[in-house]
Amino acid sequence: MTSRETNSPSPLRRGACLRWLLALVLSLGLTSTVRNLLAREQPPKPFEFSLTRMGTFFRITLYAANQTEASKPAMAAFERVEQLEDLLSAHRQDSEVVRLSRAAVLVPRPVSQDLFYVLDKSLQISRLSGGAFDVTIGPLVDLWREARRTKRLPRTTEIAKAKAAVDYRNIELDSQGRTVLLRRKDMKLDLGAIAKGYAADQALDLLKSCGIQSALIDAGGDITLGAAPPGKAGWKIAIDDPSPQGKEAPCTLVLHDVAIATSGDARQAVEVNGLRYSHIIDPANGMGLQDSGSATVIAPDGITADALATALSVLPVPEGLRLVESIEGAAAYIVRRTGGEWRHFSSRRFPQECNDIRKRGN
Repeated sequence: MTSRETNSPSPLRRGACLRWLLALVLSLGLTSTVRNLLAREQPPKPFEFSLTRMGTFFRITLYAANQTEASKPAMAAFERVEQLEDLLSAHRQDSEVVRLSRAAVLVPRPVSQDLFYVLDKSLQISRLSGGAFDVTIGPLVDLWREARRTKRLPRTTEIAKAKAAVDYRNIELDSQGRTVLLRRKDMKLDLGAIAKGYAADQALDLLKSCGIQSALIDAGGDITLGAAPPGKAGWKIAIDDPSPQGKEAPCTLVLHDVAIATSGDARQAVEVNGLRYSHIIDPANGMGLQDSGSATVIAPDGITADALATALSVLPVPEGLRLVESIEGAAAYIVRRTGGEWRHFSSRRFPQECNDIRKRGN
């Protein structure tokens, strides 16, 4: 299940690149422009840029002939991510998705192409995962965010009330009118487990439309990769493994033209009465996960990798591996601690480098 065709550069993204090129010609003049064009014959060099976006650290690494040819496309890519944050963020009260949660109850509402695409992709992953991934999880996310702040578990009645509003099957999409309808008045959409992957895809697509092929977009750990750096086999990506074996000898993969995302509770969790609860929530019971670990997914694009990493964190390992095996171009590496014992699992297509660590851990 890929989305490269639907993620091809839109007129808006082509326009961003064209605006940059026009500004370059007008500001530098013809002579400087010719010098820059000639500079492209020189071997490209790596340039890195970073900004805070979508509540996390966005980093862009790209190869270009010079600083000017690197910085303008990078800034345009950040601008595209900022635009998506205005549409997809659950933390901005005026974002499109927040307004949709208020306005689309029992009445279909037209939405942007970006939001419709992300919701459509979300429902695909929800159906494939049997609801382990569910963007209607907003009411439960609010409860557990408060629990991390107060160090107090949500009450059983609070969880039951919130859980009653969580069900991806209550979202109705109409592709012809590009509208969305929510069937319950207390629903709240939260795209936190898929939006960053989509934003990374879109940033990479914009760079490609500007002629930048070798690039890496790191959206807070959700990584989308373009072509390999010049003269290299690919980008070196270290896999996050929370187990003792992983900390001693983390595996490193060499990848290009794919996306990779890791979901886990290493950084966000709350401990109450000696029990640790992850920020990742099981929609089936409304509880934060208690089995520590991580799920790393390689997929053709960031939106798929991001959503699948969350789904695999929730699903039992055998079901998660079956899900990944059913999706073309996807692979997974799962670490779980159950009963004090760390175990490592990987799908058939996952690169061999991490399997050596897995064997030492089992």
